[in-house]
Amino acid sequence: MNQRLLVTVAVLVAVLLLGACSRERNTELMDASKNGDLDAVKSILNRGANINQPSNKGKTALMFSVSEGHTDVTRFLIEQGADVNMADEYGTSALIVAATAGHDKDVVALLESNAKTDVRDESGGAPLVNAIYFGHVEAVKALLDDSSRQARALEKQEGEELLLLAAGLGHSKIVQALVEFGVDANGRGLKQRTAMMAAAYFDKPDIVRALLQLGADPALRNVDGSTALDVATDRGSDDIVILLRNVPSAP
Repeated sequence: MNQRLLVTVAVLVAVLLLGACSRERNTELMDASKNGDLDAVKSILNRGANINQPSNKGKTALMFSVSEGHTDVTRFLIEQGADVNMADEYGTSALIVAATAGHDKDVVALLESNAKTDVRDESGGAPLVNAIYFGHVEAVKALLDDSSRQARALEKQEGEELLLLAAGLGHSKIVQALVEFGVDANGRGLKQRTAMMAAAYFDKPDIVRALLQLGADPALRNVDGSTALDVATDRGSDDIVILLRNVPSAP
């Protein structure tokens, strides 16, 4: 075997070994939870399986269940003592998983079991932020409702930044939910930008209409002195330009 072939074989072996090391190794309970097989989950737990045993990447059976939206399995695991606040190697909790996937019934089950909402993973992801980003309206409403029940109202700046995020992404129902929750429709983000300016920048006319109905002021200016109409004009958002020019308070 020549030297070049030896090097090639060594590289292939190294790649295979690294792949094997990085591959997730699940327990029988994790697989049953991921598949939504409640009978199998019950049987495995009856045999003495550790309900909170993490995988080599720190994931638990509960995380696998909520990732697929198997709420019956989720609730059973919680009833049997699953730790709702365990996190994987990236700091991702079951609530972050459920909110990101938009499995609102699992979100509710976790919230009812006192899952922490003020958690972030290594990428900066958080339950409410992720639910808003991916446009999961019912998950957002569940998280806001829990915040209201538990008197954990959003801080002003946080709420306004989330409103700008939802507006820029075009999630009109989430914009409405945030404002109805108590976030200021005229709240300011970086450089005094408003949600309406974000909608104008990303050409989201439906959001502009929604914000107008929610009492947002199109005449507000950012630090550069620009209004939402100015932003829409600069960006070539023609539908928004027409819309805002027909608003009496617009310049």
